[in-house]
Amino acid sequence: MDLSGETNEALIGRIVSLTQTINDLRQSMSLSGALPPDWRLTPKERDLFLALVRNEIVSKQMAVVVLYGTQDRETTHSVDVFMSRIRHKTEKHRIKIETINRTGYRLVDRLVWAKTLKLDTPVEH
Repeated sequence: MDLSGETNEALIGRIVSLTQTINDLRQSMSLSGALPPDWRLTPKERDLFLALVRNEIVSKQMAVVVLYGTQDRETTHSVDVFMSRIRHKTEKHRIKIETINRTGYRLVDRLVWAKTLKLDTPVEH
């Protein structure tokens, strides 16, 4: 991404926006419960699953920020890989993650799962 033509004010605006996005995502992942250890989710998979519990829809760009702390759009394929792994590890527990075409992902019955897993109640968005 070439930012050489951006003004200082525009760059500062980008930084403020990205900082707010990262803070919002960190807050959305700060659920107090622990996921079942037999799911064997890696820390990044866990963070992504918790973002699904906390948010009605997790866009691919949001998932990239959760996973990598950046909004690099070239890494969205890895989001698909992470979602596939999460689905595989949780499918025997009847967890269903829907793909929303060209948008992102949604955890089916997320409020039920939040209660079942004894996680803090998600904030509605």
